[in-house]
Amino acid sequence: MALDKSNLSLATDTPIKAREQDLIGRTPFAERLADILKSAAGPESLVIGLYGPWGSGKTSVINLVENALSRKDDDGKAGVSVVRFEPWNYLTSEQLLAQFLKEVGSALDKDVHGRRTLFGKLFGKLCGKRPEVLNAFAAYSEALLITAGAAASLAGAPLAGVAVPAFGKRLASRLRKSAERAGSVSSKKQRLEEELLKFDGRVVVIIDDIDRLPNDQVRMVFQLVASLAKLPKINYLLSFDEEVVTRALSEVQNCDGAEYLEKVVQVPVHLPSISSGDLERVLLKDINAIFKSFAYRLEDLDDKRWNGVRLTFLNNRFFTIREVRRFTNALKAKLSILPRFCCFEDVAALAVLELKVPKLVDWIRVHKDLLCGTIGSSLYMNNMDPKDNLANLEELISRIVPRSEAKWAVEAVCRLFPRVANKTGMSHCVSYSRESLNAIWRADSFDQYFHSNMPDGIDVHEVQDALNVSDGGVLLDDLRRHAEAGSMIDFVSAMRARVSTLEEGRAEIVTKAYLLALGLSKEKRYAPLASTSADLELLRLIELLFKQLGPAKSDEILRASVDESKGRIVYPLVPFLISQLNSLNDGGNGGCKTLLPEGDIFELSDAVCARVGEDAAARNLFLDDECHYALILLKERKPNEFMAYAKRIANADGAGCASFLSFGPKRYTLLGSDEVTSFSFDKTAVAKVVELAKVDGLLAEARTDGSFFELPEDCQLVAAAFCASNRDDDDRNEVSAEEAGKLLAHWRRNSRRA
Repeated sequence: MALDKSNLSLATDTPIKAREQDLIGRTPFAERLADILKSAAGPESLVIGLYGPWGSGKTSVINLVENALSRKDDDGKAGVSVVRFEPWNYLTSEQLLAQFLKEVGSALDKDVHGRRTLFGKLFGKLCGKRPEVLNAFAAYSEALLITAGAAASLAGAPLAGVAVPAFGKRLASRLRKSAERAGSVSSKKQRLEEELLKFDGRVVVIIDDIDRLPNDQVRMVFQLVASLAKLPKINYLLSFDEEVVTRALSEVQNCDGAEYLEKVVQVPVHLPSISSGDLERVLLKDINAIFKSFAYRLEDLDDKRWNGVRLTFLNNRFFTIREVRRFTNALKAKLSILPRFCCFEDVAALAVLELKVPKLVDWIRVHKDLLCGTIGSSLYMNNMDPKDNLANLEELISRIVPRSEAKWAVEAVCRLFPRVANKTGMSHCVSYSRESLNAIWRADSFDQYFHSNMPDGIDVHEVQDALNVSDGGVLLDDLRRHAEAGSMIDFVSAMRARVSTLEEGRAEIVTKAYLLALGLSKEKRYAPLASTSADLELLRLIELLFKQLGPAKSDEILRASVDESKGRIVYPLVPFLISQLNSLNDGGNGGCKTLLPEGDIFELSDAVCARVGEDAAARNLFLDDECHYALILLKERKPNEFMAYAKRIANADGAGCASFLSFGPKRYTLLGSDEVTSFSFDKTAVAKVVELAKVDGLLAEARTDGSFFELPEDCQLVAAAFCASNRDDDDRNEVSAEEAGKLLAHWRRNSRRA
């Protein structure tokens, strides 16, 4: 099915103009409103206020009202004369009043003559005899415009020095004399009112979008309607957001804006809210049109997943037609940019998030590994209680979305990513009837849902050469250079985002180079739930390549690389092995499947544990960053061996105790920064290794003999944080980095004094 380009144009925010365009059934309401304006009993002026928030469709209703007012009656008589006054086109009170009088006068003239306008001949010679109502209106208009000036009239008092609108000196002089002969403004208004009472007809003045005016112009409009222009047989329909106008009037009038509004508007009418059913019908109609336009087929849609998306992302998320149009435009734009094989339901969900919580989309974009269950993410979620995982996720998301949207945002993430839902106890959000290879929650397709910009300092041509041109030696040299420059993470991440462009036959060459690059860089970045390092980024890229190569070839290249490096890359490989073990444990749920033969995974893991045992006999592995994940593997595979080793180190001396404490805590950071903001401890787990009451004493001894201050900076800071949380009067598990830093600084000052 070919792409239908006829329906791809973006929808405008233009209000409807005819009843056949009315999709939400507001025509009857508009026609009843028109009937009220047409048949208002008595000669007095009637002011109706149409209240509604921005984007609720007030202008569309106004257009329908105007159509109904202008429609001829059954006997063929013309309806009332309608003046559509637009005050936002005028900058001064003089201009506003002059144009208002001109348009109302034109309506009166057309109603009587049908062929000529009043103000076209207002200041020139009159042809023939005019009805008295027009003469009276002209006299009143002249008086208002010339004797006092528009601004003075609106203020209710004469102002000296008010500039006369640009009529020309001679004409202004002539009109001023005419006004003086005719008497006061009040007398002319009285005469006009008398003539209007005899007038066979009615004028309706419509003023829309008053809430878009500056505060002083809002006041002008309401003072105009309340005093100068409140005349018999002239009714008003004013449209605005009540809250905005009330606030504006309160500020410029120094009074209660609501009370002022009540004195002007006789009949307040609130725009009927759109029923959720009507809005959903319009929304789904538009979505269906988009679905067909982009040549999707029903078999492309996972019904169960689509229903889940509707439930979480579409139902009760839009409250006006304007919001619906913004969403459908965003959906069209995303579908036009993204690859055709992206799942329609996932693209629709992302379009909603980009409108409602754009910062959450940014967070999703950079947390692929946590969300899709790839390398490294298992270290944060697989072996934790679901309640703890959910609490961590809620805390993180609450930092990047408005508080009112946080609960929904967590549900949205769980709905999009089944692994996260399962690990957080939100399995009711998991909804799909088939495991689409192109779903956003699959690591292989995740990157296709986002436009990847190149990180600063990374050249796109260098990345493409690394993937498809450079031989293994040159590529390894490039990786060494980025390791030295501290840009390994960004360089490898850029390659990972473009690994789909890898040419046939290149996978073996680049995979071996990436394996041999493990351990070359110590670059790290901390982030809540998803810290990373150069080695982890390399492993994530290697994982994608292993999927292309298949288990047998991957195992062959891996073993050859370990031999060539003389075992140097064994420890950096451990996060990958942990990920593979976890995939075996959960049967591949969440999209991460084993990439090596099962027996080889266990064999390699046991080999790592054996090496850890050998190295542990000679040194403190808790002080070696390279051994961090190896110790985690030992804890999982050989828990008794790990516990024995941890107890030996932690209870030996203060330096050993501090090194053990630095192994366990979670580190939280500022968003978009590597700066650690706080540490969180599992004191129950610590107590199984070293008595909590002994910790302060051991650390104090180390500070006395100076061994404590020879430890790495991070290790010292973590120890200080733990001591801050381990006081007799404190039962906290989390301590800020700032508080820990102050305590550490105190220790150092005392050490220097000693």
